[in-house]
Amino acid sequence: MKPEEIRPHVGKRVTLTLAPEAPGGPTVIGRLVGTLEAADGLVVQVEPEGSEQGTRLTIHYHHIVTLTAS
Repeated sequence: MKPEEIRPHVGKRVTLTLAPEAPGGPTVIGRLVGTLEAADGLVVQVEPEGSEQGTRLTIHYHHIVTLTAS
């Protein structure tokens, strides 16, 4: 996925399908709480469903295979 395809989903509940080498994969369901611009590309922050409030999973955008808003 491209960064411009991810940014509009900030604040929404999403399902992410991740590449096999990604942390937290293969699927993460939760709220996309924010993005950060990094020297090597976009970093996505997700609060996974069922996790303690404030728990965030950080994923580099190139690990995201698909993003579905729900």
